[in-house]
Amino acid sequence: MNPPTRQTRVIVICEPGPTQQQVSAALSAQGEFQLVDVLSAKEKLARQIRAAEPEIILLDNQLEGESTMDIIDDLALRLSDAAVVAILPSNDPLLAQQAMLAGARGFIVQPFTQINLLSTLRRMVELETRRNQGKAVKTSILPESSRPLHSITVYSPRGGAGTTTVATNLAVTLMEETGWKVLLFEGKMFFGHLEVMLNLHTQNNVADLVAHASNLDEALLRDVISPHASGINALLAPNNIQLAQGIRPDDIYNIFMAVQRLYDIVIVDAGNALTEVAVTLMDSADRLVLLTTPELASLQDASRFLQLSRTSLSYPSEKVLTVLNRAGMAGGVRQKDIENVLHQQLYAQIPDDEGNVLRSINRGIPLCIRYPRSPAASAIRQMAKSLSQITLSELGEGTMDAQREVLLASSRLG
Repeated sequence: MNPPTRQTRVIVICEPGPTQQQVSAALSAQGEFQLVDVLSAKEKLARQIRAAEPEIILLDNQLEGESTMDIIDDLALRLSDAAVVAILPSNDPLLAQQAMLAGARGFIVQPFTQINLLSTLRRMVELETRRNQGKAVKTSILPESSRPLHSITVYSPRGGAGTTTVATNLAVTLMEETGWKVLLFEGKMFFGHLEVMLNLHTQNNVADLVAHASNLDEALLRDVISPHASGINALLAPNNIQLAQGIRPDDIYNIFMAVQRLYDIVIVDAGNALTEVAVTLMDSADRLVLLTTPELASLQDASRFLQLSRTSLSYPSEKVLTVLNRAGMAGGVRQKDIENVLHQQLYAQIPDDEGNVLRSINRGIPLCIRYPRSPAASAIRQMAKSLSQITLSELGEGTMDAQREVLLASSRLG
């Protein structure tokens, strides 16, 4: 007789009604998840949840007529071992990002089916297993050798912070400074701009690899990846929204791991949307460059993401490198106040160079090539030199990569 499968403990926080009934019915009709409680009032909420020891907390977007964003934030801090999944009322990317920045590790959009719900919860279990395995490896004391960075993801929770500009010019300057083979990977599945930034004219994109994501060979990758006159290569996102919607995080992960075998370093433009694809690319990268600008809203978003990275995402402090773009811009937050807002030191600063940046974008020529002596280009070049000198534990990182591969293989078989 096979041993019984361990059930994942789930608490539902939702007022009585159709949504609560649907969720309860879905969780009661299968053996993977155990519905340990259904709560519908704020009073004594934290105490009741802690007593139930859930692994997943499924939380509706409103409770007692008020938004539950503050509850998400509180639960993420108090119960960091439980994954909060938000139930959102509509397909609103801004609302989804707010929930993720508050500390949710996933979300599901109404209306949803029982199949959608169970699929989302399974994904949460998979991600938590992956993170816990990573933590176990990091705490092991093993003999180590060192290697340079293999991958860097550039991300900002605030739109307009310049992730594409910085990622593009960082890729070019790393290639120029080190002679490494560099790939620029477009991680924004929707509304990417690398094609414009590099003046590339190609129909090839990452969607061409999805059907073969679990078994990619070098010849196919080279057919799809686009060379650029600067010497770097680029893997573009789809320019078709319907194609982009069909790309799963696991497919992106497999593609990302495959291209790392062909290049010395991969630079990812993850944009500003906190999607599963973006989080997958952050999880998989050696370093995450968190980009912000000297505007209070941008700094506040960066500060909240730093909190999220430590709690929900469980990143070690050295993984996230906070970089200030457009430093010294007119009307911006004063330099001495920026680190007070972030509660973290800046890794680098890129001066405000709006005129040269705009001209380089409109011409489709990277800033560091068109205006190599401009203040921003010089700062990015200096940042590239600094990043190229970072070394990592070869054994520890390799073990984590192997564990991710095993996890994804088992999920496909399952």
